Amino acid sequence: MLEASLKFRALSGSLWVILGFGICRGLRLFNHLVLAWFLSPQIFGLMALVKLFMQGLEMFSDVGIGPSIIQNKKGSDRNFLNTAWTLQIIRGFSIWIIACFLTFPFTWWYAQNNIDVWQIVYVLPVAGFFSVISGFNSVSLFTLNKNLKFSKVTSIEIISEVFSLAVMVCWVLIDPSIWAMVAGGLSGAIVKCFLSHFFVMETYRLKLQWDYDSSRELLKFGKWIFLSTAFTFISLNLDKMVLGKLLTLEELGLYSLASLVSWVSLEMVFRLGNSVIFPVYVKFQDNPDMLMVFALRAREVILWAGAAANTFFVLIIPVFFEKFLDARYQPAASLAQWMLIYCWMRILLSTMDRIPLALGCSKSLFLSNIIQSFGIILAMTGYWAGGIVGFIFGFSSGPLFSHIFLIFYLPCYKRKVFVQSLLSTFSVTMVTSISLSGVQWIRPFFDNELWILIITCISFFYLIIGGFVTYRKISLL
Repeated sequence: MLEASLKFRALSGSLWVILGFGICRGLRLFNHLVLAWFLSPQIFGLMALVKLFMQGLEMFSDVGIGPSIIQNKKGSDRNFLNTAWTLQIIRGFSIWIIACFLTFPFTWWYAQNNIDVWQIVYVLPVAGFFSVISGFNSVSLFTLNKNLKFSKVTSIEIISEVFSLAVMVCWVLIDPSIWAMVAGGLSGAIVKCFLSHFFVMETYRLKLQWDYDSSRELLKFGKWIFLSTAFTFISLNLDKMVLGKLLTLEELGLYSLASLVSWVSLEMVFRLGNSVIFPVYVKFQDNPDMLMVFALRAREVILWAGAAANTFFVLIIPVFFEKFLDARYQPAASLAQWMLIYCWMRILLSTMDRIPLALGCSKSLFLSNIIQSFGIILAMTGYWAGGIVGFIFGFSSGPLFSHIFLIFYLPCYKRKVFVQSLLSTFSVTMVTSISLSGVQWIRPFFDNELWILIITCISFFYLIIGGFVTYRKISLL
């Protein structure tokens, strides 16, 4: 199916991405466990609002520099890369300036319900400087991605994550406050920026340059990315935007922690799709039929990985919260389990939305994300009917409707993609339901410690089987 060199790079790239993601996610999880012992759920709620603010600015100003470099045939041209880097720097400073101006209105809006939110009025401008630092990151990271060379990219991610973790833990031991999280994030960004220039030697040294033709191509492709990511932010964060007004800071902190744990499987699929699968799709951009043949097989691989991860987490989450977090955080366990429904719907969507993008149709993502955003209507209905669980069910409808819409943008094999989604959803639902019912049925026959051991073994069995099947299917692409 794939030529030998491309197949090898896709396989090795997938392994590097999964390895890097696993290590970084493990470090981040360990980091939050340490922070949870020193910080209250209210601090996590405050940080959720800070992240919401910064992610909003980042995504509302995204002009698709990375995807443009990967998708464009001139993505290795010096003028093109220099112009992309210059545009990235301008964007970073712009985000920081806007963050400073919007700090007070944002804080005032959420402080109407929670007076303690005023604590972040000094935090937001400092956290916003993250965008300036990231703006100076070398675009060589995108060229490595384009060529499926992930060893250096993964190493940079791990090193910066370790440095961020060290700073955060040291700070919280001295000053248990929200500033520990801010300091860790900024220090990790500085290390990543430094390493992106001096550890990556794939290209010449970048310089500030503005090439008219290159800037026009970047902005032409990026205009729909800009609109799309704006609505991506809304579709992904409408829950926190709305719940930030409805819940207390403590409840928002619990919801934020539940999201962090449950979204691991979703983030893994995002990472595989954007880092490995999308660059391979681009190789077939001149042959849509061949692209779809490969996409169906590649999507099957990622769905296997996502299903295994989802089943693993739905079983292991109660054990994780019981063993590693104190009583203040226990209500987040059931929330994290319910949120896996939303994660699965997003996995179905994210495994196919790169196909139109590889063909240059970035407009489809924009329209898809608009549809996804309307899920908040059903989410609010669900909230008034069934609380946060009802909200999660309603919110999950957004990516489902978006998935159905995006099928019509595929060049061919629309029916096969729909059937593939239907069968995989039925399979993961049956396996998860039977497993949850089974472990609850056997619980009265064992003491608590033995029951936890059994659940852990079953969980890792699913993860190992899923990982093995995923690896085999990747090797057969």
